[in-house]
Amino acid sequence: MARLAGGVALLTVLDPVGRDCGLTVTAVSSVSLEPPLVLACVTKDGFIHDALFVADGWSLSFLATDQLDLSDYGSRERHPGARDDFSPWPTRRSASGELIFTGAVAAVECVPYSLVDAGDHTIAIGRVTAVARDTVGERPLVHVDRRYYEPGAEVG
Repeated sequence: MARLAGGVALLTVLDPVGRDCGLTVTAVSSVSLEPPLVLACVTKDGFIHDALFVADGWSLSFLATDQLDLSDYGSRERHPGARDDFSPWPTRRSASGELIFTGAVAAVECVPYSLVDAGDHTIAIGRVTAVARDTVGERPLVHVDRRYYEPGAEVG
């Protein structure tokens, strides 16, 4: 599956005590137009997994090529109790409170629709409630063969 190129997104959610959590995800897809649904796959042993089960909403910011450092930050190893600090990147709050990265090429806000057990992952399906109109990124970040690219040229 590493040979399948995909976009890079940062999934954000608030944990049960209201702290920002974010995770870089590449298993992301549109599911349905009516209702508008998207999915992201999240490993069950990851720190963000349990927060998805109690969250009022979550967001996906589709990262731009100049956000490679944000993608790396969101994919780093974390220990239990670790906290995310997204203050170096421009953000705003969604309607349900989680972060939207305004430097992204696009972003969607979701409310939980379904959480599907899928082996060592959970497929989080969200109903899109809003599409960000304030993102400024120009070129999407692409991930394939465990490397990052911009359309046409390697960036990492």
